[in-house]
Amino acid sequence: MEIQREVLAIIEGSRDFVKIRTLLDGWQDQGIAAGQLVDELTDLMLDLRAQNRADDEDAVARVVDVLTGH
Repeated sequence: MEIQREVLAIIEGSRDFVKIRTLLDGWQDQGIAAGQLVDELTDLMLDLRAQNRADDEDAVARVVDVLTGH
């Protein structure tokens, strides 16, 4: 899905969390619920875990933490 692809591109590149936050805000402004974003990012984390990409998985977990307020 587009959400996973766009977040992963930033994670693999600059890891610019401000840019990721801007994307998340934009998606929420378009009507995508925070819960759906969390689901998409959780799926991405599981994919990264299956690929033994712990650093990238941790970076996505930080994004989820922002969405969930942790």
